[in-house]
Amino acid sequence: SAEKLNDHIAITARQLLPQAGDAVWTTTYRVFASGDVVVAARFQPGKTNLPSLPRLGMQMTLSAGFEQITWFGPGPQETYSDRKDARVGIYSGTVEEQFYPHYSIPGETGNKVDVRWVTLTNQKGVGLLAIGEPLLSVNALHYGTEDLNAGIHPYQLPRRDYVTLNLDLKQQGVGGDNSWGAWPHREFLIPLREYSYSFRLRPITAKDSPGKIARTQSSAR
Repeated sequence: SAEKLNDHIAITARQLLPQAGDAVWTTTYRVFASGDVVVAARFQPGKTNLPSLPRLGMQMTLSAGFEQITWFGPGPQETYSDRKDARVGIYSGTVEEQFYPHYSIPGETGNKVDVRWVTLTNQKGVGLLAIGEPLLSVNALHYGTEDLNAGIHPYQLPRRDYVTLNLDLKQQGVGGDNSWGAWPHREFLIPLREYSYSFRLRPITAKDSPGKIARTQSSAR
């Protein structure tokens, strides 16, 4: 559904997720003349007798060329809910560098938790800014989820020209305390219940300051 309000347009989409026990995912996009798009998502499980969730969030694809990633959060190494051994700061790199190629079998890699904001830009500094409200779990790779779950060696993965960007509320821990097969501790799992979260998207140029924009309240406030 779509609704025109005083200072923005609100578009709401509702999805039924049969593979998640008939859960319902509702997303509202509030689009402002400033270029801000405030995204609010809500997850409502249809059943409660299902396993915990591996991750909870949204995924998008960016065209080829948005290779530079900069984020304000823990870094520069990858971080997870049970791997928070990094200092908070502003870090930059390429999307190519976010993939760790030395696992014998490819899997989850390059994630960043507790991110305040993140940008994906091209060589001219033009791109996308995502701002957590308040924090996000972020991942940007040249490989989709299906690629990483294919169970083949890293050098055999089909590298995509486009960028797969995950903007999540949370992701379960990676576990592996005493072996690669060890399951994450209970506090790092995502119980099946109702969740909601939001973030703000905005186009940026090389002249823009992501930090300044992030500190400025959107028109939705």
